[in-house]
Amino acid sequence: MRFTIVIILAFLIGAAVFAEIGQTERRLLRADPDALTADPDLRRFAVRRGQPLFLVHCAVCHGAAGAGDRIKGVPDLTDGDWLYGGGRVADIERIIEYGIRFRHPKTWSLAVMPAYGQPQPNPADPNIHPLAPGQIDDLIEFLLRQQGREANAAAASRGAALYAGDAGCYDCHALDAKGDAAIGAPNLTDAVSLYGDGSREALFLSIAQGRQGVCPAWIMTLSAAGIRETAFYVYSISHREGFHAD
Repeated sequence: MRFTIVIILAFLIGAAVFAEIGQTERRLLRADPDALTADPDLRRFAVRRGQPLFLVHCAVCHGAAGAGDRIKGVPDLTDGDWLYGGGRVADIERIIEYGIRFRHPKTWSLAVMPAYGQPQPNPADPNIHPLAPGQIDDLIEFLLRQQGREANAAAASRGAALYAGDAGCYDCHALDAKGDAAIGAPNLTDAVSLYGDGSREALFLSIAQGRQGVCPAWIMTLSAAGIRETAFYVYSISHREGFHAD
């Protein structure tokens, strides 16, 4: 009899806990995700539940700490530098839902870095023409100058003309080379490097070989609450000073 009572009590307690979790998840989904960063209760709840989801689904590429992998071009999610969007919870949520260059009609796929060292840099766009190694070198000197680094002045001037002219780099990265987060074109003037260490050799590989990284879409794998919780966790690891998991 005593054992039966214990089982019943355990069941009731478990049911109450699940009910409370369900209620909190509904609150989480009903609210504006970016406004929720100021709600300490929902913040703790979302980050606590988002961390294990991140470890299962995202850490295989981004690493357990979210620091990414510059050899493979996997973004660092802890530095506050965002390739797609402005780093808001809603932006992160959209990436988790639909992915980057993935097999989903809503995936983020507007920016494709052509392989300028190939005979057909971008088979989908016949207007993009290959560049000779020397031209790629000139572009690199221009980018180094834009970053405030030591560069060959004559080569940088030639590279500037290429950038804003025949190479068409400005079309994605903007005339000032600061990129466009609306399409996922990186800022080329800062010290943040998605691929490699920012050296001339690494930049040459990116321009010559092209870059077209892929992030899976998780909308068919994670629940709506799970996606928002994961987005909250990613937001938290890039806002450690002003946003604490508590």
